[in-house]
Amino acid sequence: MYVSNYTNDIFISYAQVDNEPLTGAENGWVTTLIKTLETQLGQKLGHADAFTLWMDSELRGSSSITSETIKQLNESATIVLILSPAYLASQWCQRELDYFMSLVGENSERVFVVEYNKIEAEQRPYHLSELRGYQLWITDEKSRSHTLAIPKPHPEEREYYQRIDDLTHDLTHKLKELKTKTITPAVAINKSSLQHTVFLAEVTPDLEERRNEVKRYLEQQGVAVLPNKKYSFQAELDHDLEQACLFVQLVSEQADLFNSNQIQYERAKAADLSMLQWHDPDLTPQKMQASPNSTLLQSNSIIATELVEFQEMVWRKLQPQPDKNFPVINDGHLVFVNTAPEDKVLANEIQAILDEAGVGYILPMDIVPTTQPEEIRADLESNLLECDALIVPYYQTPLAKVRQYLMSCRRLQPQRTKPFKVIAVCDKPLPNKSALNMKLPGMQILKCSSLQIETCLPKFMRSLTK
Repeated sequence: MYVSNYTNDIFISYAQVDNEPLTGAENGWVTTLIKTLETQLGQKLGHADAFTLWMDSELRGSSSITSETIKQLNESATIVLILSPAYLASQWCQRELDYFMSLVGENSERVFVVEYNKIEAEQRPYHLSELRGYQLWITDEKSRSHTLAIPKPHPEEREYYQRIDDLTHDLTHKLKELKTKTITPAVAINKSSLQHTVFLAEVTPDLEERRNEVKRYLEQQGVAVLPNKKYSFQAELDHDLEQACLFVQLVSEQADLFNSNQIQYERAKAADLSMLQWHDPDLTPQKMQASPNSTLLQSNSIIATELVEFQEMVWRKLQPQPDKNFPVINDGHLVFVNTAPEDKVLANEIQAILDEAGVGYILPMDIVPTTQPEEIRADLESNLLECDALIVPYYQTPLAKVRQYLMSCRRLQPQRTKPFKVIAVCDKPLPNKSALNMKLPGMQILKCSSLQIETCLPKFMRSLTK
């Protein structure tokens, strides 16, 4: 055993029909799942016999659970249940669940739900309504659900192994928590640990696997990720937001039936949480504007980049910021960071450094479906006329856009009351990127892989003081 005072670390609850071997499979689906789970748990806990698991293989001839089953439930630290239509139809399974819940309580976080196939929310037992399931099914283009690993797992079924790994990670965490007898509800999270606590917002079904990728990445870095349950009340959401130092959200163009994307965003904003949002870089402006999520998709804090790069940005955001050799200016300068959506990541990094140095900044306005073209032009002209300096990020933005931004600056120069203090292009290297082949009089071209090095943002900011 791993957890003292318990004979079984894990109790497996399942409907027997879900474990009948299918043609082409030596073992039943549940047995195969548990063997994979046991292997991964052994790897995470150090050795194969580090824990004990109980699974009833006897035929169940009645609806009343036996005294042996009750004994095993009494001696189990956690329960893993295989949720399926057969599970819901089994009085035996329901009584196992009810009995275990009566022992540990509904908020113990000791119940782990593996979803064998799709179960609508209204069909889930009330005990499980707030628990996140480990989804071992997918939907096809006709919205039909299909269980993974039937009749047996295939190496290319990446989702199957990743979701079992998620289950293994969470089970390991709970067993270690129980072993040391430090079962701490979210309310007791130590404030000093918040720099490593992230609220990773719920997503629409099309982004569930990408959310899991981000969650796995952060947890591998030792970051605590919330939420760990579904919410029934707004107070629970607000409570978890208070425990986090950063709000992270993935947004797609698909409709969000319960408006949870917007609700989570608004509550995080009300909590004054620092936030990073992401959408697929292949998402076109037309799709964004037509989407029910258009407001989120075009907000200032959303970033269109590869998910791997976004994950690294989240991790960097959590790190203590090193001392920089940037001058602290605080003399009323305003810098216009004229960025295209393609370089929002780089623009946000520039914005953060300007803010730290006490330099005012302005970015282009958010564009929503109701935004008129004349509003966009007026905002651009106002920014170019009123700012003291201009910086144009050039990393993933198409060359034509960057040149257009610079020519707009030149065009409006005669209307300004005083010349720009600095005009700069932050030219971050990228393989096979087109050369700028352009330089306005007095313009700085900051060719640098990092904003911190002497030839990049420090040089630009010192120019503001001249």
